[in-house]
Amino acid sequence: MAAVDNRYSRFVQFVKIALPLLALGLLSTMFLLSRSVDVDGAIPFFEGVEQIARDQKLASPKFSGVTSDGSTVSVTAESAKPDLTDPRRMSAVNVMADITTTSGAQFFVISDNAIYDGGTDLLDLLGRVQITTSSGYELTTDKLVANLEETGLRAPGPVNGAGPSGTLEAGEMELTGNSGSQVLVFKGGVKLIYDPQE
Repeated sequence: MAAVDNRYSRFVQFVKIALPLLALGLLSTMFLLSRSVDVDGAIPFFEGVEQIARDQKLASPKFSGVTSDGSTVSVTAESAKPDLTDPRRMSAVNVMADITTTSGAQFFVISDNAIYDGGTDLLDLLGRVQITTSSGYELTTDKLVANLEETGLRAPGPVNGAGPSGTLEAGEMELTGNSGSQVLVFKGGVKLIYDPQE
């Protein structure tokens, strides 16, 4: 009986020494035989993550507010992304703007692109810009600047389309007056083809 116990004790003593040595041998073999890691190719999707960080954008953003003279403004877009060099600036794609003055006059604008500057509260609508007014004008231009602080619209370049009296072309256009009485003024070689049926 004592011999059996003695053998068991010796076995336990042997295992206490052998198992840690075996584990140490396995670990050292794993480190010695391991290949060097290619840091550049270790995480192949990392470039994609950087691209996502650079291309941050908002899907279907919407902005609503009131200008200092009481006009309501609503702007929506398909997507928008901030300017990485100036956080106050943002570019947007497929933009729709709706401006309603306190007198009830409404201006609905659609453009391919837009740039909003939070420092000046100006929205530059670019590309093919379409303007529809509640007074009956349907106009197109390449650029329209909307002032979101004080109600204002200005097309610094050629404008053409149709109005209540017929078709017209102009070198530029501007919305002038106060919120109670605002008028679209056409300047720069205005050409109006009067249509009495209109």
